Amino acid sequence: MYQIKRISLIPISLELLHPFKTAHHTVKNRPLTIVVMQVLDQFNGQIVKGYGEVQSFDDFSYASENQYVSREVLKTLLLPQLKRYSFSNPESFSAYLNQLTPFASFAKAALEMAVWDALGKFTQQSLQQMIHGQGKEVAVGLAVGLTDQLDFNLVQKYQRIKIKIDGRTNDFKALSQLLERYPKQRFSIDANSSFTIDNMKQADDLPDNIDFIEQPFGETDFVEHAKMQAEIKKNISLDESVNNISDVYTMLQCRSANALTVKQGKIGGISNALLAIRLVSKPWIGGMLTSGLGRSVDLALSSLPKIAFPGDISDSLRYFQDDIIKEHLTVENGTIKVPNNYGIGATMDFDVISNLQVADTFTINY
Repeated sequence: MYQIKRISLIPISLELLHPFKTAHHTVKNRPLTIVVMQVLDQFNGQIVKGYGEVQSFDDFSYASENQYVSREVLKTLLLPQLKRYSFSNPESFSAYLNQLTPFASFAKAALEMAVWDALGKFTQQSLQQMIHGQGKEVAVGLAVGLTDQLDFNLVQKYQRIKIKIDGRTNDFKALSQLLERYPKQRFSIDANSSFTIDNMKQADDLPDNIDFIEQPFGETDFVEHAKMQAEIKKNISLDESVNNISDVYTMLQCRSANALTVKQGKIGGISNALLAIRLVSKPWIGGMLTSGLGRSVDLALSSLPKIAFPGDISDSLRYFQDDIIKEHLTVENGTIKVPNNYGIGATMDFDVISNLQVADTFTINY
């Protein structure tokens, strides 16, 4: 059995090299909260550190939980309930968090990430081994913002390119011409809830190198998505609509989409992500402008055999000047190597973290 002895929360802000614009907002700085967790093996007295990150954003434009809410839920609800709590594996820890609250998926995911990291170190397994992933590297894609330029070199580097669009202003004729320029490249388009019915008909007429259309309608529009998925030939993939496992079941019951954008940091953690991947027919791993720590988790999840499309997992230097891990996640021939060190497999760079810290560290001892 394992027990948590200490948790620290370190708020940081990563500065993007270039603003990243979506239909929701423009991101210039990426706030995260780093979780440092000391875990005790009650059998032999050994203590190791596990690391996680809260991946919510600054505002509520993407989800109903932002960084402030995540940290307050951690401080006032979740962390006090971990005193003298013992657990045997990450799945039982995740189940306990879900009993405490059905909400705060970002906050719960950060704690569970640190537990997976610590237990991997205890058992001398990589996260990929713990979740039964396969292969030394995985195919990866890239998300391109509304104002980003797409060139031949960028297209050649990744196996799928996700183009962010705003259905209210998008020129579908120009988009079609762009896709036809690269007929052998796989694409997806991400509407971030900005589409109308007319937009969907235009999108369905786009070239066949579109793998899926991501989140065309609003967060709660499961029925509208279902109607459209039944009418069009292209796959719909839900993102904003799915914030926990209950939303996954709703999506399946309504037949809202053929595919699911799985973001472990948004649906309550790695355990919930594994369940979601088992439940849906075409799961794939989405990204949220996370640090190298979060992307290391995404790489392990992307190595699962059922993953249908290359994940949104970029090169380390694509978005940030400085990252919080010492390893470089480098794209080679459209793939990135899956970390194979124990736990998540990332070495935290606390000199960088110290420079990026934007508020006082909160620590609780047990």
